[in-house]
Amino acid sequence: MQLECEHKDNCQVEFKVVISEGKIAARYEKELNAVLARVELPGFRAGKAPKHMVASRFNQKIQQEIVQKLISEACAEGIKQHDIQPVALPVVDNIQYKDREELSFTALIEVKPRIEFEDYRNIPLIKQVVEVKDEDVEAQLQQLQEEHATLMDVEDNRPAMKGDVAIVDFEYQVDDVKQSKENSLVEIGRDTALPEFEENLIGLRVGENKTFTLAIPENFINPDIAGKDATFTVKMRELKQKQLPAIDDEFAKDMGEYETIDEVKEAIRKGLEAINEERAQEVLKGKIIMDLLSRCVFSLPKTLVKKETAILCEEFIYYLKAQNICPPEDVLNEESLHQRFQPKAETKLKSLLILEHIALRENITVSDEEYKKWIFTNFRGDAGKIREYLNDEEKKDLKTHEMLIEKILNFLIDNADIKVEMVSQLVEEEVA
Repeated sequence: MQLECEHKDNCQVEFKVVISEGKIAARYEKELNAVLARVELPGFRAGKAPKHMVASRFNQKIQQEIVQKLISEACAEGIKQHDIQPVALPVVDNIQYKDREELSFTALIEVKPRIEFEDYRNIPLIKQVVEVKDEDVEAQLQQLQEEHATLMDVEDNRPAMKGDVAIVDFEYQVDDVKQSKENSLVEIGRDTALPEFEENLIGLRVGENKTFTLAIPENFINPDIAGKDATFTVKMRELKQKQLPAIDDEFAKDMGEYETIDEVKEAIRKGLEAINEERAQEVLKGKIIMDLLSRCVFSLPKTLVKKETAILCEEFIYYLKAQNICPPEDVLNEESLHQRFQPKAETKLKSLLILEHIALRENITVSDEEYKKWIFTNFRGDAGKIREYLNDEEKKDLKTHEMLIEKILNFLIDNADIKVEMVSQLVEEEVA
């Protein structure tokens, strides 16, 4: 077999293959004998039919099969011989063949791009860490205070005001449909779902009713009334006010293993610092990827881009459906969706290919022991989940790939030239 390999570009390889007449004849004889051994013709038992009769009847089918098999075998041999990584099946063309004579063809194969890139150590980076201020600690402390507040009945039947907790019965009508709810607890001014509803409770006393109409936002959580006008009738059943505990050493003891409020503040500060450090690390990983993309330029196989773009489009549509969002038809147009998500797909693919290249050069892998350790750490005591993740190959592949990316990024951070900068606000640089 003659096989010439030509790199058409960074993502395409072309094989030019010629298979000799002698090899065709040998394969034909082998296939014919296999058919002869199992075929039954009228008047003959299996394997006893005359060879010339079998050849005459099955000649065309045998030749079609050997051509298909020889093309497949030649492509497989070329892929192995030239150590390429296909991303799609070969596109076979220019097949030249006639009745057990020489076979020739070309095969165009999309492959993973060749990445020649070594400049990934000592990347200069600035790690921005948000400084924890005293007011941040105080804000967290006040939130704890709010969470431990007790509700007391409002005295003197005063009107409701911002900060009160109202217990109300209400009904609303949209078009011709009415719905009602009893004993609904609403913290006035918390702006949890519909701020205008809470505002209309201000001034109401226990026992009083109020009717009002609101324009429901387009993105409201209930799609049945989103974007419509709703008429509400509300009755104030109870009105309560929060009684906040004093922030002192007694409050600290209620928080757990603390003796003083200063210990609580210190624990809050350390917790916020840990969160800020984690966020800084995540932003740093994004910066590393952006830097790598700027240093390593290469083209991508069209097949991979198409597949990844389709996945991102499907995820977007799934998200919209899960949120009960119905965008205009032109937004969900296949062509416009692909135009929107293709750049993101290309960036994601390039990032993964660069990281994969670094992993191969540095021999970075995720062992079975590391995977099992992750399982038993995260699902300790949950035998069902442990079995599921031990036996499900798809889950294993997804998780080990995620762990591998994390290991590569941590390797790059460990080998980067990082300067730490304390800032008041973190500016995240999104990867395009």
